Amino acid sequence: MRTLAIILVVLSVCADALPSEANNTVTERGIFSGSFADAIWTVVAFLVLLVVLGKLAWKPMLNALKDRELHIKQQLDTAENTRKQAEEMLNGYKQQSLQVIEKATEQAHQQEKALIEKATQEVIAMKRKAQADVDYAQLAASQQLWQQAGDMLLSISGEILGRAVTHEDNLRLIYEAIEKLKEEQAGTQT
Repeated sequence: MRTLAIILVVLSVCADALPSEANNTVTERGIFSGSFADAIWTVVAFLVLLVVLGKLAWKPMLNALKDRELHIKQQLDTAENTRKQAEEMLNGYKQQSLQVIEKATEQAHQQEKALIEKATQEVIAMKRKAQADVDYAQLAASQQLWQQAGDMLLSISGEILGRAVTHEDNLRLIYEAIEKLKEEQAGTQT
């Protein structure tokens, strides 16, 4: 309503400023031809138009532009915050992946060490068993050798002496021969 009243006032002022048709003579008018009153009314009409446009058009238009600028700035800030959050999340995921890789590597090294330790223990156990088998075989062979040596001594002693050797004589001769062989064997091993 107020705007309509201002527009009507401006139009009436402009209509008064225009010369009437009755006074209109066919004379050539230039841009600067006219009276001082016409110039004042033109300036007043221009100022009124300027005020009306300022209140009705420019202020709302500037306010809309400021609102739009503020909205765009908020969107840019939101986008920047979202970008920073995405970068932080990416860095977090990178850290997590590095930790997972480190943990997997560490577990692989532990499993490798455990397998090596187990294989080493198995090899040591196999060596001990083999050494025990060798020692047992050596002992059995040695006893068999001593037994055969004793049998040979008995048969030799009977032939050499030409008489029957008693059981005590045989045992004494066997033990002496065995002791002598052991001493010789110990001497050759060292």
